[in-house]
Amino acid sequence: MDPTELASQTVRVVTEFAGGAATAAATGVGQAVSDLVRQRLSGTPSGQAALAAVDAQPDDPAAVAGLHNELNAGVAADQDFSAALTAALAPVLAGPPPEEPPMQTIQNSVVIDGGSRVRGNTISLGPVTFNNTPAGRTAFGAICVALATLVALLVYGSIQALDGDSPGSQARGGSEPGQGQQKTGTDSNETGNDTAGIGNADRAMPLADAEAVRNVLPDATSLPSGWTESSAPTADVSAQDDGSTFEGEAEYLGRYSMETQFLVRSYPDEDTAQTAFDAISSKARKEGASSLTMAQIGDRVAAFSISTSQGDAYVTHTTRSTVVRTGTVLTSVVGNDNESRSYSSADLESLTRLLSDRARTAQTG
Repeated sequence: MDPTELASQTVRVVTEFAGGAATAAATGVGQAVSDLVRQRLSGTPSGQAALAAVDAQPDDPAAVAGLHNELNAGVAADQDFSAALTAALAPVLAGPPPEEPPMQTIQNSVVIDGGSRVRGNTISLGPVTFNNTPAGRTAFGAICVALATLVALLVYGSIQALDGDSPGSQARGGSEPGQGQQKTGTDSNETGNDTAGIGNADRAMPLADAEAVRNVLPDATSLPSGWTESSAPTADVSAQDDGSTFEGEAEYLGRYSMETQFLVRSYPDEDTAQTAFDAISSKARKEGASSLTMAQIGDRVAAFSISTSQGDAYVTHTTRSTVVRTGTVLTSVVGNDNESRSYSSADLESLTRLLSDRARTAQTG
């Protein structure tokens, strides 16, 4: 650096320090430069006068110019003085330190970037500085623990949110099959909803006697117009060995004089009724019955078709039937084809629903 520029930089630091600003070099640099200048110039009257003028009025242009002239002459004449000033002014001449990179911000994340460091007696975490003392290290450790806890909470929350949106999460939070969800049997076309239509407020109660079972069976007024009674509804104590308490039956001739049989069995509880339902379905499959499609009716439903040969084996008789568990009651509708027509699937479904609804009403009132 040429003597004039060195003198100018020195005057700027000395006048700022004398005026109490010391912005460029902070207090340490200003003090060092000022000490060098005073040591050099106090040895001559002109130097003393220049220093006194700057001390009295550091902003006075004439005082600044007088100090610059004295320093310019001293720097040009004394290389050691020039080198000492250059070294003392190095922090100022090097310019301001580079700006710290901005703290990265990512929503729902925590980032500790390259601004975290340990330097000398200080520990810096981004824009925050801690003294490298026992107390400072304790505070720094507490901040790190808090950040680690925050990261763990954010990660846990993200996993919960993803888990909540991932496939299968509703099944874990909802009911298992048999607790309000529909079940479908693969072999017997069994479908069901273990709580369909009978909730906690209308819990299914066992039918009290044979008369209650008989009332479940339809009468002529509840059937389509034109249906005629071929066997009046009857009910009695059950003769079955499936745990049922009472049973009843009735027979009618429907459209095209097709025979339809209605069966009702009551049980002491839903579990016993379900066991009997499973046994009837299993027996039908073993006897070669084919599954029929049937809408959801009652709590569990199965529909079958079975054909048998009669007489000389050239005549085939086909029966279409359903079995439904509604609470503690099993109901069945059995329809027989005639020689010219198949039993109507619409009639089979509507009659199955009618009998299940009457069973539900008998149990819940």
